[in-house]
Formats: sequence, structure tokens, C-alpha cells
Amino acid sequence: METYPFNGESREDIFNNPYAQYKVNLLSAYFQDEINWGRLRLTPGVRVDYTDLPNKPLLSPAVNNSPADPNYGNTYTYTPLSQLTNNYLNKPTISPRLGFNLDLTQDRSLVMRGGSGIFVGRIPFAWLGYAYYNDGVGFGSYDYNAPTAAQLAANGDPLTSGNFPKWQNSSKVQVDLIDNNFKMPRVWRSSLAFDYTVSGYKLTLEGIYTKVLYDLEFQQVNKTDNVTYFSYDANHEMPIYTTNINSNFSNAYMLSNTKQGYRYNLTAQLQKSYNFGLNFFVAYTYGDAKDITNGIRNSMESNWQMNQSLTPNNPQLTTSNFAIKNRVVANVGYSLPLSQSNRLSANVYFNAQSGNPFSWGFVNSTIANTGQAAGLAYIFKDAAEATKYIAPIKDGSGNILVSTAQQVADYEKFVNSNEYLSSRRGKFTERNGDFTPWNIQADFRIMDEIRLSQKSKNTLQISLSIINLTNLLNKEWGKVYFVPNTFNSTASVGLTKVGNVAAGQPSAGDPTYNFTTPGLPYTIDQFASRFQAQLGIRYNF
Repeated sequence: METYPFNGESREDIFNNPYAQYKVNLLSAYFQDEINWGRLRLTPGVRVDYTDLPNKPLLSPAVNNSPADPNYGNTYTYTPLSQLTNNYLNKPTISPRLGFNLDLTQDRSLVMRGGSGIFVGRIPFAWLGYAYYNDGVGFGSYDYNAPTAAQLAANGDPLTSGNFPKWQNSSKVQVDLIDNNFKMPRVWRSSLAFDYTVSGYKLTLEGIYTKVLYDLEFQQVNKTDNVTYFSYDANHEMPIYTTNINSNFSNAYMLSNTKQGYRYNLTAQLQKSYNFGLNFFVAYTYGDAKDITNGIRNSMESNWQMNQSLTPNNPQLTTSNFAIKNRVVANVGYSLPLSQSNRLSANVYFNAQSGNPFSWGFVNSTIANTGQAAGLAYIFKDAAEATKYIAPIKDGSGNILVSTAQQVADYEKFVNSNEYLSSRRGKFTERNGDFTPWNIQADFRIMDEIRLSQKSKNTLQISLSIINLTNLLNKEWGKVYFVPNTFNSTASVGLTKVGNVAAGQPSAGDPTYNFTTPGLPYTIDQFASRFQAQLGIRYNF
């Protein structure tokens, strides 16, 4: 995709005087009080946030006069472009909160605590920058990947500089838009905990629940909502788009809000300190998080393209990139006084947690004609169905290099070897439906603290830390697994689209594939998976 300024400014002029210039003023005030009623302490508070955007992006005439889609609402909804008003932000948000702490037994052996309140976040303001830059007024764009014969005949080779003006004159514009009444992210978070202390042991049970009030949604709103479905998509889960609504736009991305999403954590923790220098704590947490997008990319376009969804303009609630699932943490420490001025201490910290979520599908492509760079895949229900859609791999002369039968056998072996993919037979994969192996690691630290004199508080600390002690004990332990985030943690199912089922045949128009067994869906962080030692010297005064 090539972009260029309509006014003909040079690269140097654009660099020195950027087109997208705007200011954001973030103002806030917080009021809090503390009320003590015997064993009950209340902490009410209220926060007021104001996000001020003095100058809004321009709305081009092409946006204001954009035609309506006669098929509007078939698979997704949005604010029609002709109804956009740039009326968003610039309004105060009031966020009340209340915390409490209650001594249930008068001796604080059993304490109940918690709270509930509204919390407002912010967005990366680079997203707003794209709305100013891609406003359809100052810049045009054209895509010279796979140009048609008619385009080449009319404009020549797009890589030849002398032909740039021809391509520019025939190009379209991309617009990045912000929905009416768009709001900063906002959640309602509540917590409840019990602390029980007996014989020096402290047991804590805590739950935290967060409900989305306003989160982010990214759409490509120039897709005509007149869709078809592949024959194996019996439940019509993945619409296939064919045309654009407005021929003046190459793309039209919109940032809006959703009220879908939640996350929660449940934790149990036990801890105790002994008089002879031993102390420990151990905790287990189970959590989950659901959202429709993770919002970790730098533009509206890439956030939309990298969101693995069968319905990218109406993404469904699925596992978040940030889901915790299971986690166990523990620490054992021992402190030994060697003398009145010398104390030796050692700690072992242990962490074990579920692996990171990732998606199985297509990497850097999709078969739904949406323009996504990461897409989900249908898993054939058996070898017979796979045979219908997997074509022989041929060389340039048409000679068969790998037969359909061999590819189907490889495909079946691959799917059967993965518990998650086997469970999706006859279904589509899900965003973040699978997980890498558990990450398990222990660290060790020993420290000698020397007080330099009886009257002085100055101390010298000499420490040795071994990070990933587990890997030191066994080279196969302590490995850290992850799926590269280049395509939003998407792993290939090994299928590459090569064509479509011919007309007149059953399943006509459905995609056909070649299959090559992919490698592992995850990789190992070679640095974090190795043990490291750190010697420290610290002087406190």
C-alpha cells in the first residue's frame, strides 16, 4: 500500500511539518474520605476524568456522502458513515468507588475486606493519530500488489517512478474513523476477601471480578453485507464478503465501543513466619478473561487485521490474550543471625503457571476475503472430508509431487496428535483456543547483610541470585514457551489455499488446499529459559 499527500509535499516537508497534528488534554480530580465506625472502616471516593480533544480529525466529503449499504445489518452493525458527527470525548466521566474493611471477631483474627468501583483507562493516542492522518482529505493511497491487467495497461508499471502520478490519480483513499460518542475504556471492578489468622498462620481467600462497561471495537465498515458461506459452514459462522460499499475507499476502519468482556481471579494463600527464622507463603490463583479484541497493535487497521475472528466486524467473546488460568506461586525463606552485626538469609521463589493462549489458523492470510492477516480455520471432520478439499501438490509442469492421499494421511496424523485440534473436528478453530505448555521456574537468592558498626544504621549487603534455578538443576527444566506475536500469536494449521472447487461439482466455490505439516506452534525463549547468576553488592546509608 502506497500513500501520498494530495498537495504534493515532499517527504522532507512532511517530516518537518507532520500532517497529523493534535493535542490531548487529560484532566482528573479525585476525592476520598475515610469513615471509621468501630470495627468497620469505609473508604468512599469519586474520581472525575475529562479527556479533551480540542481539534477533531476532518471528515471528508467522501465520508459525509458515503452511500448506505442496502444489506446493512446482515452480519454486523455500525454507525453509517453519513451519520458521523465527530461528537466524542470532551465530556466528564464520574467514577464512584467504595472500599471497606470489617473486623468480624473484634481481635482481627477474621477480617472481611473488599470494594467496588468504576475505573477509567485510556487508549494509545497513536490510534487517534491515524484518524487525523487517514482522514480522506490530505492523503491518498493505492495498492500496487497484484495489479489487474487493465490497471497496468492504463497506468504502467507501478514501481516505475514516472508512473506514480498515473497511479495516484486513479487511487482511492483510506479513512480511519471514530464513532459518535466514543468513550475511553471503562470497567466496573469489585473484590471480596477474607483474612483468617490462627496460631500465626494467615489464610487469605480473595476474589476479583471486572466487568467491561466500555471497551474497544475495531471494524472495517466498507464491506458490503451481502455474504455467502462455504458449504461445510453449516451454522453460517464465517461470512464471505465480496464487494465494497464505497468505491472511493480502499478501506474504512472505525474505532467504537463494546460492552462485552469480563475477567476474574480467585486466589487462596497461606503464609507464616516462625521465631527461628523460617517463613513461607504459597498461593494458588485461577482466573479467566474474555474479550473481543486485545488492542495491542499500533493502528486501527492492524488491530482489525490481527483479530482472529470468523466475523471480524462482529467479533465474538472469546479467551483473551491475557487470560491467567492456573498459577501457583510459593516462597520459602530462612534468616540466620551469624552475629549481632551479621545476618545471613536465603530465599527460594517458585512460579508455575498455565501456558500462553494462542490461535490455530492461517498466518498472514485468510480465506474469507476480508483482508485479515490472521484467520481461523475449519478442521475437517474426517479423512473423507479432507480428501474433498486437499489437492495434489504439483510442480510447474503439472507433475504430481505429493499426492492427495499422502497429504490427507499427514493431515490426519497432525490433527490427531493435538488434543485441541482433535476436539474441533467438523468445527472452526477458536481465537486463543489452545495453550502452550506450562511455564515452571524457581529462583534462588542468598544474602549476607553486615551492619558496619553498633551505633550506625549503615549496612553492606552481598548477595548471589540464581535466576531459573530449575534449569541449573536440569537442562530440560525451566523452559519458557511462547507463540511469536508477529501475527497475534497465531499458529499455522498447515493448509494453504490453492484454488476453489470447480463449478458444477458438489461444494462448488469452496476452497481447495495443499497441506504441509507445520512445526511446533510455539517457540522457546532461549534467553529466559537459561539459568543466570547475578552477584550484587549494595551499601545502605
